[in-house]
Amino acid sequence: MPGVPSPTLYHRWLGWHAPALRRAAVVACLGLLAGGALAMVTSWELAAIGGWNVMALTFLAATWPMILRADGAVTRKVAGREDESRGSATLLLLAASVASLTGVFVALRLAGLSSGSARGLFIAVASSTVLVSWVVVNTVFTLRYAHLYFRAPGGGIQFGSEQSDQPDYRDFAYVAFTIGMTYQVSDTTLRDRRVRRTVLVHALVAYLFGVVIVAGAINLIAGLVR
Repeated sequence: MPGVPSPTLYHRWLGWHAPALRRAAVVACLGLLAGGALAMVTSWELAAIGGWNVMALTFLAATWPMILRADGAVTRKVAGREDESRGSATLLLLAASVASLTGVFVALRLAGLSSGSARGLFIAVASSTVLVSWVVVNTVFTLRYAHLYFRAPGGGIQFGSEQSDQPDYRDFAYVAFTIGMTYQVSDTTLRDRRVRRTVLVHALVAYLFGVVIVAGAINLIAGLVR
């Protein structure tokens, strides 16, 4: 089928030909291995942050090729089959939130005890952890909205007033990242209760990132660079 990668070893174990729970297990194992390796050469705090970043980047690398290349028909088939399972999605969201909070405050605490290039490195680690975690959260909700759309009667999301073609993953990414940045939908109409409940959870998580994590990080970084 056009737009779906061939079932190579990568896609059987990590890509879209693999079940969601297997993808989550493989990603978690890679993160643990990376964290263990880093623990041999650095502090356990930075090792844990590095392990999460490897885990998150692996998840994004396995997910975004499909989001960017799938047309409406492919999106319907893949999203209708499964999104990230409810359990693995919840774990990813929880891990992203905890990793961001931990990464910001641990890395910036270490930055306050350092100087020169080491301080800059710790600030970069904190900033990149927040960014990667934010992308993971909105990517998980992208998959969730696509799954709900193709499972709900009538779709549950109206994309504009003259929607004709089937929406693809990029349309659902538009919805997810708009909520992630503004805590609201823009020109889409929500027509399904499950979609509205998911949007509520998403907006609350986005608010946590925007107000607590990002604002806290900016204040801490501003104090360090004075």
